[in-house]
Amino acid sequence: MVNNERTPLDGRPEFDLTFAYTDFRPHYMHDVTLKEHGGYCVLCPFHTERDFLRHLLKPFSFGIWLVLGALIVVCRLLGRLLPSLFPRNLLEEIFFSASIPHRLPFPTRVVSFAVTVLIFFLSEAYNAKIVSLMSISKYFDRPETVRDLIESDFRIAIPGVRAPLIAEAFPGKLISRRRADAIYRERGDLMYTEYCTVTYCYLAYMNVVIGRNQYGFQQYVLKDMVVQRMLTIQLSTHSPFYEQFAEFFERYYQSGIWMHRLEYMNRKLVRDMEPIRNRFGEVVFHFDDLACVWVLIIVGWLLGTVGLGAELLWMFVQQKLRSRWQRLKRYVHLGYHKLLK
Repeated sequence: MVNNERTPLDGRPEFDLTFAYTDFRPHYMHDVTLKEHGGYCVLCPFHTERDFLRHLLKPFSFGIWLVLGALIVVCRLLGRLLPSLFPRNLLEEIFFSASIPHRLPFPTRVVSFAVTVLIFFLSEAYNAKIVSLMSISKYFDRPETVRDLIESDFRIAIPGVRAPLIAEAFPGKLISRRRADAIYRERGDLMYTEYCTVTYCYLAYMNVVIGRNQYGFQQYVLKDMVVQRMLTIQLSTHSPFYEQFAEFFERYYQSGIWMHRLEYMNRKLVRDMEPIRNRFGEVVFHFDDLACVWVLIIVGWLLGTVGLGAELLWMFVQQKLRSRWQRLKRYVHLGYHKLLK
């Protein structure tokens, strides 16, 4: 922002005051530096949609895989080594509630109860973890710093501007100017629902304060500035206002008014940009949280359907192979009898 006021005296070509970035020119002698940095900030889209499926695809830890593998091996060994005590598949009885006789031997009841309790705790811990991830603490990726942005999948688009400094600060993240211009001509400001951009910090914070813009999406500002510049007030060599400006700003800073206003605005911005996970004490349960339960149920049904289909297919293949084996044995038996005759 530049504001120039011409001198009322005739014959003076320079301006009395210029409010701009630091630019030392020969005919400007006095320079008052503001105690606040300006520069360029990164503005990214803020997605509030729930990301359910990504958490379901997260793998177990190595220790959990060992526990599950040991459980499967032990159950299979008990059925093979002790068929009188475990006549049926123990895993089918626990996971799928297979029919079992009412009167079981004492060792069988002890082992079945122990495995059932273990499966119960594992399933409850898994469901609690998944529900917490899907309902409260996790949304789509939201980088907070420049390093997080570089490691994320976000790309930066600045239509109509060539920014070599931005390209150096974000290697591989800045799309070309031609590509950014083409996307902007096609989608307009809606392109910023997918791409980050770089703009003046005061404009970026203004976009954050208004919340959802006229296009229906919300943006947030990264904590790190891309380029920092000192803001100054420069007065010309013959300006009589230097002492007044210097004294005014010194008193303004020393009295604490500037820091009070700055901290107030920062608190307001932080409160508006606060992630949902920090508001857990305010809101415990949302109506949208019920969706995660339905997702778990649907995924369970899908897995059960896939397992049932695989089992039916395996039974069909076994039946075909058994019939072919019986037919082959019959042919071999008939051929053997013909050779004997």
